[in-house]
Amino acid sequence: MSIGSGGKMTSERKKIQPTVITKPSGFAILQVVLIPVIAALNYVTGVIINLLKLPLFMDTWATMFGTVVAGLWVGIAGGFLYNIVMAFTFWGLPAWVWGFINVFIAVITWVFWRGGWITVKKPIKLVLAGITIGVLNVIPVTLINVFVFGALPTYAGTSWIYAIILNQTGSTISAVIGSSIAAEIPDKLLSLILAAVVASRMPARYSLRPATK
Repeated sequence: MSIGSGGKMTSERKKIQPTVITKPSGFAILQVVLIPVIAALNYVTGVIINLLKLPLFMDTWATMFGTVVAGLWVGIAGGFLYNIVMAFTFWGLPAWVWGFINVFIAVITWVFWRGGWITVKKPIKLVLAGITIGVLNVIPVTLINVFVFGALPTYAGTSWIYAIILNQTGSTISAVIGSSIAAEIPDKLLSLILAAVVASRMPARYSLRPATK
């Protein structure tokens, strides 16, 4: 009986161990090359969504993708580079500060990936991770919006949500939080699913993979 219990405990410990990763040869070169690719992918989808004025962003999915296939610092660098480019070409210079959101997203994505949650083979965990990332991201988004932009609407796609909540509550803070929740949760869920699907199509020699045991 004690032997069986010990075996069960060992099995449980194996299940909760973080993902052990292996790197293919020449991976450092791929990491460097992937940084501008991440920025470009975020830029394309981000600009399209901005022009369509949809209540989404879709400008962090490549950050998530890069983090999963190439590592945390690659996701951070590519995501932050995207925001710098976007600030100079589309949003205006003050918007560079949103780069810290991509840093935040990369860190959370890395944590979930190391825990084995970001994989198309575990759809329930993938969906839960996406929802959680969206909920958590409301915090830094709200802080930046309030302290940098004075709690004013910063994106046309969610400005109507902001206006409805402001009209109902009379509170700019509530309007910021409410509009952020309405956009961030579906956006990060869709972004993570897209990132996981694209990552699953990457050849093993071009991405991080759990070590074979």
